[in-house]
Amino acid sequence: MYDIDTWENGRTGLLWTLSFLGAELKKDSLDHAITWIDSTKFKLDLSKVGFSKNALKALILISDSLKRSEEYKIKNAIDLGAFVSLTLGSSKQYYNITDVEKEFSEKLEKHKGHEPAIFPVSKSLISKHTRVLKLYTGGAITDWLFIAEEGDGNVSKNAFKAKGFEVFDVMPNGQLRFSVYNAEGKIIDGSPQNLSEAGKPAKCLWCHEMFIQPLFTQNDSISGFMSQDQFQNLVKTLMFKLELYRKSLNSDLDFSKTQDHSLAERLYLGYMEPSLLKLSKEWNIPVDKLKEILKNNRTHKHSEFTFFGDIYFRDSISAFAPFKASVQPFDVRENKSK
Repeated sequence: MYDIDTWENGRTGLLWTLSFLGAELKKDSLDHAITWIDSTKFKLDLSKVGFSKNALKALILISDSLKRSEEYKIKNAIDLGAFVSLTLGSSKQYYNITDVEKEFSEKLEKHKGHEPAIFPVSKSLISKHTRVLKLYTGGAITDWLFIAEEGDGNVSKNAFKAKGFEVFDVMPNGQLRFSVYNAEGKIIDGSPQNLSEAGKPAKCLWCHEMFIQPLFTQNDSISGFMSQDQFQNLVKTLMFKLELYRKSLNSDLDFSKTQDHSLAERLYLGYMEPSLLKLSKEWNIPVDKLKEILKNNRTHKHSEFTFFGDIYFRDSISAFAPFKASVQPFDVRENKSK
């Protein structure tokens, strides 16, 4: 929590989290799914917000594991930020909930025989080597497939070799769904740091937000491939179609409020990097007493959300908690593997 924290912000963050996870979220469904227990606790009926059967199975397993935690047994609840961290920030759980294909070959199967639009990125802000974008955009919007191949070799000389695949498609609720695969086509937590800065799906969601990302650098034209202008025009056309599709949905989510997605990020970042006020409420320890307990622990400012004020890295103060948290600290956005 922070000084300007409100339930409306938390509700909007939860709404976007559920949407990122694939919930249909028909109009007013979230409010119908929430039952308040007291002024700080509510019960969320995930079966009422439009998840698939497979998604609900994955969410039930997560819910059951959280209910077995020491924190839940003491408080009969878990922190909303912890829930968002575990569902949106854990690649394994995100993949299970969104029912993403575990093999890259499965992703390509429906596009067998189709030729993608290809754009080699010569100057990327993400890739540490060579990046090639492939777009399959025939058929329905939910059939679209976007691939960023990360690898080595000269594209113009047909010597490029992909070592990883960062992929997204469009879910029926209009949100983008992300997945990352290694050179062998096996799903992995996130893009390895030696290949790319793309990170885990939660970082992809933060960067792409809800957009088919345009380019931010000027790229050299390569003979035999589309130009940057052609690529940008294609992206603009696709975004127009996607916006029309989203407007056709009878959704709780207002896609026109393009900054509201940040309220979902605030929930997991606020949990993993809590303020003294948040910890005081979470641990039920008065602020003055807690400040004395943590006096030797360094605080910092968040680079994106400076209004969080002085905050701690959760892994640095977990030893002082009066109970074991339901969700242990981990990096929500970055894949630490090389």
